[in-house]
Amino acid sequence: MSHSLTITGPRGAPTSIKAIVWDFDDTIADTLNARIHAMRRTFEQAGVTHTTAEAFIVEQRGVPLQVSLDGLKARLGLSVGLTDMYRTAYWVRKPGLLRLFDGLPELLSALKHAQVPMGIVTSKARDIVVQGVPAGTLVELAELGLDWLAPHTVGFEDVTHPKPHPEGLARVLDRLGVAPHETLVIGDSPADIQLAHNGGCWSCLAGWGVPLAQRDLTRATPDLVAEHPLALLSLFGD
Repeated sequence: MSHSLTITGPRGAPTSIKAIVWDFDDTIADTLNARIHAMRRTFEQAGVTHTTAEAFIVEQRGVPLQVSLDGLKARLGLSVGLTDMYRTAYWVRKPGLLRLFDGLPELLSALKHAQVPMGIVTSKARDIVVQGVPAGTLVELAELGLDWLAPHTVGFEDVTHPKPHPEGLARVLDRLGVAPHETLVIGDSPADIQLAHNGGCWSCLAGWGVPLAQRDLTRATPDLVAEHPLALLSLFGD
């Protein structure tokens, strides 16, 4: 897999990146197996048969889960709470279904050592409790050994307007003390790329989390595409 960056936007390559704002699912963490497992259980319990868990997860990439499941519930005229069912299935589970993408541990370690400011904007809840069990992105960061990113993480419950509205991004930039023009937003979905553009930042598609057949560059064109996390080191002189 290539460790080079591909310039895809009309602005060319950024020259003064000082900070990174990450998406979480399919960008930092490979949570796909955990999400498919939970969605299958949800669909089985609710009697949803017109689509598969895998197809639904691909279709709602970058959209807050509650928005997607509430829409599905309305379209099918269901009386059950799909969001609550999914959250229970996802969060009340055995550990071991999460992993960091190849190259992410080395990249994050290098950036942390270089004191590059970093934060997270996710469509997932940041800090919740599900059936008495602590849940949310902070729990998964701790499981993956990345709890040092927790103070600069903004989740679904922290904003009035979710991605691609730049509210959450602005909150993270304020905490990091960096300007939009010196910040790279990295994510796997069109919503992440739109988030960067709406917030005045540079954007990078995390190609390692998105198979070629599932990429949609028509809705939002990133400035850069990185097929492997370590390609990003070239932006910081390494």
